[in-house]
Order: sequence, then structure tokens, then C-alpha cells
Amino acid sequence: MNVSKKTMIKISAAALLSLSSVSSTWAAETTCRGMGKQVIDSDLRFSLTHSQIPGELAISTHKMRVAGTQYKLESTSQAKGFLALLYSGQLTQKSEGLVDAQLGLTPLYYAEQRGKKPVAESMLNAETQQVLFKRNGESAPYEKGLQDRISMIYQIAARLRCNADLKTGETLPMRVMSTGRVGNEVFVLKKTEDLTLDLGKGERRVSTLQFETKPEDAGDEVVRIWYAKDLNWQPAKIEIQDADGKALTQTLIGTGT
Repeated sequence: MNVSKKTMIKISAAALLSLSSVSSTWAAETTCRGMGKQVIDSDLRFSLTHSQIPGELAISTHKMRVAGTQYKLESTSQAKGFLALLYSGQLTQKSEGLVDAQLGLTPLYYAEQRGKKPVAESMLNAETQQVLFKRNGESAPYEKGLQDRISMIYQIAARLRCNADLKTGETLPMRVMSTGRVGNEVFVLKKTEDLTLDLGKGERRVSTLQFETKPEDAGDEVVRIWYAKDLNWQPAKIEIQDADGKALTQTLIGTGT
């Protein structure tokens, strides 16, 4: 049965309650008491660069809005130069869902669009408790605590606001949906590091925790995220490195609207 995005958001809360008794060994590590209160409105701007292409390729904006028990999160990259030729100017990721008092972000809808290509969507069918991937027509069982490719970034930020008492080497494992499948992402706390950022008012040095994913297979990409303690644990830098070592990096250049 087809379920519209609006209908899906309305009826999924009841379906999620029915999953409350399902055990999840990783959820205790990735969540903490009262975590829902740590999901906050955010307006961040990033400069996007590539390790193999000189100069700034795009400006990326991340906008999070929380209204009661619901949230909307959108990342938009307005491409410039060479990247604009490839993607007709814009890359967009959207995540929508619920804010659970204990679990934090609970995505029910995720979408990606690259340039003029069709939107690739994933959403929860609350009646069947299946995640539907419209791009390939496949589905997967919904899992309590499931994140998506953009919500996972801000789920960790909320976790750190709630409790940042982590030691180097500790992990935050997640199940994450993309537009075609559900997979594992295990974030490892690698180190503390000071970063120098230019947020529009001169350079500022911030203390960060750097997390890095552990690839499951040889060809998997590695995601690195630096969270700034001095900026209420917002992501200060996000890097995605492919199997060949090429990296796409977002560096924070502004906060607020």
C-alpha cells in the first residue's frame, strides 16, 4: 500500500510505540537519558572542498528545525565551478521524523537529490513497519534507533550534549538507511584535536572530538566528523573519503541565520 509522506509522519508514532519492547544492544551506547531535549534548532554553513580539485566547490547549509515532537533537517550544497557543471548547481539531503525523549532523532523519511536527477526517497510504511526504498523498489524491516545519512551527524551531536564523557577508542554504532539499503556505521572516537575556523569574525580556535567510521568492506567510504565543544558540540568539519583516498570535506564557516 502506498503511503504519502504526510500520512506517514502522522501515523508512525503509534507504530514506533509498538517497537518499544524490542531490545537493541547498540542503543544504550548511542543514546542517553533525556536525549530528546538535546536535539536543537541549528543553522550552519560550510565550505565544501575536494582533495583532488583546487578551490572551494560549494557552500553547504545545514538547517534543523524542531517543533514539539517532530523535526525537519535539510542539507543543501550550492555548487560552484566544476561541481556545478556535474550536478546542475545543487545537492540536497532531507530528513524528517520524530524527536523521541530517550532515542533522540527518529527519522521516518529521507531523501537525496543531485542536480536535476529524480529525488531518491526512503520512508517508513507504518502499517508494515518496513522502510521503503523508492529508488530500487526494495524494502527492509524498520529497526528501533535507525538513522539516515544526514540525521546520524546530528544524533551524535545530541549524544555529546547529553554526555560527552567518552574515551578514545570508544564506539557509537548505528544502523543507517540510505536511499537504497540499511547498513552499519560504527563511529570510533579517534582523538581530541584543536581546529582553527574562520566563522566570519576572524579566526577562532576550537577544541573538538574527532570520530571516524570503521569500513565493513574494502570499498566502503570513511566518514570523519569533528565536533566542537566550544560550539555546543555542533559539527565543525565533515570529511568523506573514498576507497582511493579522495576526500570531500565540509568545513564550518558560519553559524546562525
